[in-house]
Amino acid sequence: MDESLKIAVVLAYGYLLGAVPMSYVVGRLIKGIDLRKVGSGNVGASNMWVHVGAFWVFPIGVFDVFVKGMTPALVARALDLGLDVQVGASLLAIVGHNWPVWLKFQGGRGIAPTAGVLLSLGRLELAALVVIATAGWQLTKASPVWVLIGFGILPLLSLWWDRPGEAVWLMTGILAITVVKRLASNSLRTPGVSVPRMLLNRLLFDRDIADHDAWVERNAE
Repeated sequence: MDESLKIAVVLAYGYLLGAVPMSYVVGRLIKGIDLRKVGSGNVGASNMWVHVGAFWVFPIGVFDVFVKGMTPALVARALDLGLDVQVGASLLAIVGHNWPVWLKFQGGRGIAPTAGVLLSLGRLELAALVVIATAGWQLTKASPVWVLIGFGILPLLSLWWDRPGEAVWLMTGILAITVVKRLASNSLRTPGVSVPRMLLNRLLFDRDIADHDAWVERNAE
């Protein structure tokens, strides 16, 4: 197979696999609900936990981490493609998860597939992220803030550890995708919340309002 065709196939594989909306499918099959229209409106683990059931978070998480997150880089590697293609396909898997074409680009937050990507291409960075996020959560109980801080530190750590340039771009890409997804969310705005406050809440807390319980229990419609 021509190398350019290999690259195109792997990149398409990364996005289309990432775009498989397993949480949405399970929500439809098990509860008959559209996760985009209940709770936070997020097609992700926390909304699944509250509105479909805690049991389903585990198998979907396994799929998102080990299939969506890990396999694009592994497939690229098996086809003897370089680290740049592995990084590109992996980032596209996260993009597909966050903006799936099958759900009109309304997807999840990308944390699980990002963990899988880091398992494939950045295990040291993943370990650092887990330590930072866990320690920060224990101190403040504000896990979204510390996940963002952790993602912000990863490019700096990659530079400090003298990792390849592709690895630095991977960490930078993960940070950029996270920030864009948080700010854009899956909706234009929440009534009654000013735009500056809403954007700040989205960036820091990954939701439009500061109250977590009120957010996940709301009617997203």
